[in-house]
Amino acid sequence: MIYLSIAGQNQHEIDSIKTLNLVEKDNETLADNLNNLANFYSESNIDSAYFYANKALETSTQIGYKNGEAGAYYLLSYFNDREGKLKEAIDNMQNAIKLYTEIRDSSYLVACYNNLGVLYSYGTDQKTSLEYFIKAMNFAETINETFALSEAYSNIGTFYEYLEEYGSALKYYTKALEIDIKTNSEHNIALSYITIGNVNIKLQRFENARDSLKKAQKLISLVTDNYRQTELFINLAKYYLETNQLDSAAEHINLAKALNDIYKYDRLNADILLFDGDLMFKQKNYKECLRLYDAAFDIYSKLKIHDNFNSIYRSKSTAFSELGRHDKAYEMLQLAQQIADEFKPNEIAKVLGEFEHAEALKEEKKKLQLEQEVQFQKNKNEVILIRAKLHGAIISIVFLVIITGLVVYFYFAKRKHNEQLEENYRIIQEQKSLLEESFLNLKNNEKKLSQLNATKDKFFSIIAHDLKNPFNVLMGLSDIVITDPEVRHSAEFEQIIDGIFQTAKSGYNLLENLLEWARSQTGDLEYKPEFWAIGEIISLNTNLFKESAKAKNIMICTLNQTDYKIYADYNMVNFVVRNLMNNAIKFSYQNSKIEISQELKDDLYVFTIQDYGIGMNRETLEKLFKIESTHPISGTANEKGTGLGLIICKEFIEKNGGSIWLESKEGKGSSFHFNLPVNDGKET
Repeated sequence: MIYLSIAGQNQHEIDSIKTLNLVEKDNETLADNLNNLANFYSESNIDSAYFYANKALETSTQIGYKNGEAGAYYLLSYFNDREGKLKEAIDNMQNAIKLYTEIRDSSYLVACYNNLGVLYSYGTDQKTSLEYFIKAMNFAETINETFALSEAYSNIGTFYEYLEEYGSALKYYTKALEIDIKTNSEHNIALSYITIGNVNIKLQRFENARDSLKKAQKLISLVTDNYRQTELFINLAKYYLETNQLDSAAEHINLAKALNDIYKYDRLNADILLFDGDLMFKQKNYKECLRLYDAAFDIYSKLKIHDNFNSIYRSKSTAFSELGRHDKAYEMLQLAQQIADEFKPNEIAKVLGEFEHAEALKEEKKKLQLEQEVQFQKNKNEVILIRAKLHGAIISIVFLVIITGLVVYFYFAKRKHNEQLEENYRIIQEQKSLLEESFLNLKNNEKKLSQLNATKDKFFSIIAHDLKNPFNVLMGLSDIVITDPEVRHSAEFEQIIDGIFQTAKSGYNLLENLLEWARSQTGDLEYKPEFWAIGEIISLNTNLFKESAKAKNIMICTLNQTDYKIYADYNMVNFVVRNLMNNAIKFSYQNSKIEISQELKDDLYVFTIQDYGIGMNRETLEKLFKIESTHPISGTANEKGTGLGLIICKEFIEKNGGSIWLESKEGKGSSFHFNLPVNDGKET
């Protein structure tokens, strides 16, 4: 049976099948022929393609021929996809999966999973789309289905590219290309070169990008599938637009238009309109680009394809801004963010994290299999050794009877053989030790990977949500001041200005914490311990926060004026004290106080800052100092935070040989403590 698209079939082949059908008496063969006719017509006459696929389905259903039914549903889904009938495409592909599962046709089942993943990728359920691609990849690897494996690798790469993890995206695109070259699939090779070229642009590897795109251009003329050839011209045009080669971009999109004017693929028509809008945007023709974006958006909406909505909204926002229509620009940004949230990037990142973990376990399994093979070889060598010894003993006895000289000869030959076997055994033992060491390293790396995934998810969440919010507020308030002159002379003006200041301050503090944390994670933060007096930092930060405390009528009290010398990094400890004092003020009630105390315990300097504010419950206490479970808590004056500062404090204190802890009761306040080594246990 041939159900996958085969382009370039001529009318002679179609007529031959029709002639065979006139005399064909086997209904199963007839159903297969009808499916093949539908497939041949898919490139030239979509109505005929639907007719023969439906006829194949009817014939197969009547005789209970599940292969024919599954093939018909697969083709109908394929036609639905090209015509933008998304719901029908998904329903038909689900029917095909059910039937291929029943008849255990693994090859087509893998193709169905890949295609279903593509169909879900058009909407907002990106998590389901990714799960189908991963399922297709695992299945394809199991049965060594190279064509489907290439498709799965390429599709998984697009999700890494969506999360801007371009290195991982390039890895999977390259794996797809390697398979495509082996299978000599011109379309897939060309598409892989284009995707690799576009990723290299984002990685600023422009020479590599040019090489990939040149190879893709040479292959396009060999692709006979009109839909895929149109698709390739659009992707090449995007590359030229990205590199500001506008004439070449226009040339290739015109080639795509010429093909699509003949075959009229709705999805590709929307893609072309979107690209034309981008081209007009580059040429600063903003009114025309907005018209084209709306035309593309209408087609995508009709087809229920949402994967380009975010791009359209963001481009329209910039165009409206350039036209001075800031209210519309702000509205478009909000819609873009709404679409981005519907795509649930955190869920995608989580699925990819689990996927990478599973891949690591696969590698571990391979290493364990290798170890078992080594053990098997060792056992085999031991059997050979035993047999060799027995054989040698028999030969020795025989030759002992014959001649003493021959006995001596075989004695030395046997000893040399045993030495070689022992050497082999020693090498195998060394290899086993190396494998055991590699296994332990893999377990450690697995643990680190889990921690890194949790850290990465939280860090993305902070950047994608908390760092973005101050800028949204700033733009909203600034837009009010700019667009409404009456506000500048109203009683609300000072309140708005204060809101802008507080928001900017909150965003700056968050950015400062993010940068400090990033430096500590990457090793760029230099650790310089020395002896110095702790009183300097306490006095400095007391003066620094005097006005902040005054604004809430909070009294800062230093209970004992000792001045111990500690051995630590000055900048790190200063950051910790500053952060703890800032938190104490943030979570204190109006008209309360903050107490700072110091003491010496077992050659350790102990710093304590006590507030009488909102305090924390047990659940919140358990989540502190953990990047994977932090969540923002607002202060008593609605001050914003992320919990990242305390995580940095913990890292800095532990870096300096100390520890940090706290005691808190909800509604009664909190006391934070940390200790550090002093000079020699003496006051100065």
